[in-house]
Amino acid sequence: MSSRDRWGQHFGGDREHIPTVYVDGSCSNNGRSGAQAGSGVYWGPDHPMNVSERVYGRQTNQTAELWAAHKAIEQARTQNIDKLIIKTDSKFVIKGATEWVDKWKQNGWKTASGGDVVNRSDFEKIDQASQGMAIQWEYVPGHRGIKGNEEANRLAVEGAKK
Repeated sequence: MSSRDRWGQHFGGDREHIPTVYVDGSCSNNGRSGAQAGSGVYWGPDHPMNVSERVYGRQTNQTAELWAAHKAIEQARTQNIDKLIIKTDSKFVIKGATEWVDKWKQNGWKTASGGDVVNRSDFEKIDQASQGMAIQWEYVPGHRGIKGNEEANRLAVEGAKK
């Protein structure tokens, strides 16, 4: 079974031993001149792999969300983690990584309507980094007091200010 086939699959009874990370992106003035994007990756209280960083390139909230997800996967790889739970408030990231990427690759990176995939390079990075890993993507509602999501958001907002 390929890593792509395992995406979205639950890990069963041993789930509590699988590392969980929260990711979020933020972009002040999203879609306008002067936009500044940042990403946040939250592994836990005072965890050495927590990250708050400025996003370079396209300054949008979606780019920032994707940047954070890629960062978390890369961090997991450096720790030899091959099973990971990623929690995000971005359905765009989850659907892109678990449903749309394979279709886009088959369609020459064109959307269903025939346009170019705007965040192609970001999704390619996530797809490549994820090879050989079993990742469970989980949606968490944003700004609802969920500690990990709130912390990832705080880190992302700080990153956008750097």
